Formats: sequence, C-alpha cells, structure tokens
Amino acid sequence: MRLKKFISVFAASAIAVSCAGALTACTPRDEVLKIYNWGDYIEESLIDEFEVWYKKETGRNIEVRYDTFDTNETMLMRIETQKADYDLVCPSDYIAERMIDAKLAKKINKDIFDIDMTTAFYDGLADMVKPFDGNNEYYVPYVWGTFGIMYDTNRIAPGSDECKSWAALWSREWEKKTGKRRVLMKDSVRDAYSVAQLYRNREVLREASDGFTDYTADAYVKELTSCFSEITAKSIADAQKTLIAQKPAVYKYEVDNGKADMLASTTEAWLGLFWSCDVLLVMIEDGGDHFYYEVPEEGSNVWVDGWIIPKYAQNEEAANYFLKFINTHEYAKTNFEWMGSSMSLKSVMDEAKLELEEDEEFFEAYYPEFKDMYIDTLFPPSEVLKRCGVMRDCGTQKSTDLAGMWIDVKTY
Repeated sequence: MRLKKFISVFAASAIAVSCAGALTACTPRDEVLKIYNWGDYIEESLIDEFEVWYKKETGRNIEVRYDTFDTNETMLMRIETQKADYDLVCPSDYIAERMIDAKLAKKINKDIFDIDMTTAFYDGLADMVKPFDGNNEYYVPYVWGTFGIMYDTNRIAPGSDECKSWAALWSREWEKKTGKRRVLMKDSVRDAYSVAQLYRNREVLREASDGFTDYTADAYVKELTSCFSEITAKSIADAQKTLIAQKPAVYKYEVDNGKADMLASTTEAWLGLFWSCDVLLVMIEDGGDHFYYEVPEEGSNVWVDGWIIPKYAQNEEAANYFLKFINTHEYAKTNFEWMGSSMSLKSVMDEAKLELEEDEEFFEAYYPEFKDMYIDTLFPPSEVLKRCGVMRDCGTQKSTDLAGMWIDVKTY
C-alpha cells in the first residue's frame, strides 16, 4: 500500500480559491454546490472528479464552491447566527447533535444516498452517533479517530512511560531540562476542557479501573463519561484552574499549524495534544519518521466528523449526490490514501489494513516500534476504544460558559 503525501496546510485554501473562482454571478444556484469543511479534509482532485461524476449521474452541470473552517464553533456561528448558505458542512459529533436538536439539519435523501451505514461503515461507527441521530437520518460519518499525545522521538524515546499519561502535558520536566517550554495545546475549548478533566481526575480514573487494567468496570465508564458530558459550573471552574496551572508548560496554543511546525522543526515544542487524523498526516510526510502517538492510560476521546445538510442549504439534491460520491469505494479509497486518516467506509478500511500489515517496505524507513503504533492509530484496537468516550452537546448556555472560561485561561 502507498499512502500519498499530504499536500500542505495551505492546500485547502488553494481549493477554496480555485473553486470559488469558478463561481460566477450568472451561474444558477441549482448548479452550485457549496461545501464548508475542515482544512486538509479532502483530496483536491476529487472536487473536479465530482463535477464530472455528477454530470454522468444526472445529466446536469455542477460547480463546487469549497470553503474551510478551523473550529466547530466558527462553522456553527456561520450557520446558526448568520444563516450562511452552505449545502454541506462537516461538524464534529457534539456540534452535529446540537444542530439536529436545534432543527438546523435537513434529513438525508435515502433515495439518492442509498447506503446502509450500519453495514457499509466501519464496525461500530454508525452506533457512535445513534445517541443523537437514532435512525442515521441526518448525519453521515466521514472521518473519525481519537485524540492523544504526539511527540518527537528525536527528543523523547518511542513508547516512553513519560507520555503514557496526560500528566505529560502539565509536566515542567521538559522546561527544567532545557530551559524552554515544549508543550503544544489545542486552541479548542471542548478538547482542552475534556483533557483537563481527564488529567484532574486521573487518580479517580485509576482507582475505578483497578490501576488502568479494567476499562470495562462500571465505575470507570461512569467516571470517563462524566469527564466528557457532565458539565457543571463547578467542573468548568475546576477545569479553568487546571488549565491555568498548565500554562507555564505551554509553548503555544494552536489548531492546525502545530503538526506542520513540528514536521518542519520550526517550533521548540516536543509534544502536544493532537487529533489522530493530524498525527497520521504528519507521519506519512517526508521527514515524518520521528513521531509517536499515545492514547493516555486515563482515557481519551473517540470523535466523529461527519456531513450535515444545513437548514439553509439551497441545493439539497447535489449535497446528497456528493454524499453518495464520497462514499463510493473508488473515490473513498482515493480520499483515504491522500488523507491517511481513519474514515467511514468499511470496505476501504479493511482493504487498507490488510495491505499495511503485509507491506514491510512502507515501514523500512521508520524506527522498530513504528509499524504497530501506526496501525493502532489508524485502526484503534478494542482495548484502546474501551477507554475512549464520546463528547455530547452540553447546550448553548454551558457552551457559552465554556467559551468564557477558555478566554479567561488564555488571557490569564
């Protein structure tokens, strides 16, 4: 198997500019598909491929306008407050839940998108969203994974015990050894809050799981769930104190640039909080052979980013055809090979795992521990997923309170 190199953190901007340039004032709206997605979240050539494919499927023309966002909250504000005219957006699970509850999502047209997600999608993926989309009517999973700690193996040994706990992101040892701050932290309020809760409650989680040996224990599951879903005024205040206490160790708060900075060695950071999709992108790039990813022992998050047709969409038909297109094996595989991330279509994931397990040449340039770690990151084993919780929407008021807390942390 040959995973393609990702283009760059600027690729998505290029897509947006090129596609937007094709949209003219005289183009009928029903011949335009407007997509609002994360950066680095599609193989660029598939935009043109879709326009050709759509013509063959329907006999009609389509032009794609493709814009990107960097946080869920930015995207939601555009839809909820500004009533932005997008036909497809790609929120994470907890924001998708809010959009569905707030009636900001339109139902998928199953006559066009005629895929049974429970059988065609990766094992258990459709079930992850059932708590807020019980019949898989509004939300189509796209990319998924975990979050954890990525670190530079030129600085920290692969599989180091120092990075098996979230405590690594609060440690002052890196600074004491070198005189410089070495930790990158996500500038994402829900991720930062959740990690702070996991770190703050690490001893409770340890006891509930019998020393991190039994992740199926009811007590552990209850405590893990509370870290993601039971958001109160007290838990927000506690998280704020915990995150402020982390600041002396933090080199920078970032969203998308951290992975490229570490890859290019243009940052003093050695480790940080990363989504597995970004980790996998970095590791298949030239020079990406010196990174390691760890899902900490206390527990983590399993996240799903997926497609929703917003309430204000004006071209639902084209949106449904795009969902069908991007979940067709041929195009899904092209997308997977470019992104190198865990994706929804089971046939693509099963094929990729088998090819990777048999491909010794691909891993020749990497350190000995890399192959098992990489495959476990791309295809999280059950023992990892057992200690991963799913974020749920906490409502508008608590989201506002969390946003205020995060501002206070960063400006402290």
